[in-house]
Formats: sequence, C-alpha cells, structure tokens
Amino acid sequence: MIIRPAQHQDLDSLVEMGARMHAEGAYAFLPYDREKVRRLILSLLDDPATQCALVAEESGVAIGMFGGYLSDYFFCDEKVACDLVLFVDPAYRSSSAAARLIRAFRRWAIEHAARELCLGTSNNVRAEEVGRFYERLGLIGVGGIYKQRLRQPSPQEAQC
Repeated sequence: MIIRPAQHQDLDSLVEMGARMHAEGAYAFLPYDREKVRRLILSLLDDPATQCALVAEESGVAIGMFGGYLSDYFFCDEKVACDLVLFVDPAYRSSSAAARLIRAFRRWAIEHAARELCLGTSNNVRAEEVGRFYERLGLIGVGGIYKQRLRQPSPQEAQC
C-alpha cells in the first residue's frame, strides 16, 4: 500500500469514493452532487499550498482518500490544519490505510507551519471507534457535534 498526493487522474475514483462514503453515513438523507464534489476535489488539487488531497492505493487501485486544508484561527494569524474527508473502503478498514493517511496529513500540516491538527467525525460511521482510533494516534477529544434537522425536503428536492 502506498500513500501519495492525489492527482487529476484520480478525480473520477475520488468522486465515486465520496458517493460510497455519503451513502453509508449521517448525510445520506441529503442528495450527493457529483459535480459539486468534483469541483471541491479540483480545488484541493489546484491549491497545494493551503489544501491537501491524499490517496491510499493498493495494487494500483485507490482504496482510501483524505482531504484537508489550512485555515487561520479566527482570533489570530496562526494556522490550524483541518480535515474535510477521510474515507477508507470497508474492505480495507482493518488495514493501516487510515492511520497512514492521517500521518501523511500531519506531516503536510507540519511542513505548512500549522500549530494544531483538528480532525472530526461527523459522518456518524462507527464514531466512538473512530474517536478511540484518533486518540491512539495522539489526538485529544475536545467538545462534540450536536445536530438538529430543520426541514424536510420539498417534493422537487426529494427527486434529486
């Protein structure tokens, strides 16, 4: 298995991995817009100074992905490195892919002068297990995410 920067030729497989991730998690009640995801991935690829896109690859096939970015704290000009997405194909979740993706992002964050690494687990797929996994990697749990759905989709939205 190798961990490498994502490339433009990975675009289609990353969009499809995103669809699989979306379908199994807390956001499955919302539509998955492949074109919007495609644009997001392109923005990650096209701005390597502030955004990071990584692929876990096994025998030439992408089996995992990580996307993250640098941001200023709202109260100072120091940088924090945050995740957007972490996904590993279910068949490889017992492998080292997720840990290796996170370690690669950590190295990228250090190289880009981030003061802190901030990873979340909002998709609600094995959230407690993911939290314990992050702690084993040296992260500390801080706070939580609390959600409330505000409206039902209109009939037109439901057809998307």
